[in-house]
Amino acid sequence: MSLSEEKYIIDYEKVMETYSDMVYRIIVTITGNGEDAKDAFQETFLRLVRNQHKIKDEEHLKAWLIRVSSNCAKSIVTNPWNKRTQGLDGTEEKEMFVQEESHLLSEVKSLSSKYALPLYLFYYEEYSIKEIAVILEKNENTIKTLLNRGRALLKKQLERGEG
Repeated sequence: MSLSEEKYIIDYEKVMETYSDMVYRIIVTITGNGEDAKDAFQETFLRLVRNQHKIKDEEHLKAWLIRVSSNCAKSIVTNPWNKRTQGLDGTEEKEMFVQEESHLLSEVKSLSSKYALPLYLFYYEEYSIKEIAVILEKNENTIKTLLNRGRALLKKQLERGEG
């Protein structure tokens, strides 16, 4: 077997240690509550087990987890059942999760996932615009626009909170 044909072996324990916090933060950013986040989190890692043969290397693994966690969270949010039901108090769980994080990150999370996810990936995961475009399967200019609009919304939000 040549080097190009070698399979990337996934150490699931290491993956959980390395990426579980990141995956959970992305999902909570999109879903807005802990229960839905737990479901999407579990689905993300189940998909990893099912699709482990598609992972090429560590960098691909991280991008794959971001993309899949984002998709799982979005599918829960857009599920018609979730639109018709309402938890007892979903904001309480989100606030408990955010208590340990900075005020700015909590403000980012309160934005629409359309803006929050690119901002999170750019500032907290330190991906470049080009990398975010690949991960989110969008044009680089679209990512730049989403970042600019997200920053503007964040600025307005922060100014309202101070005033």
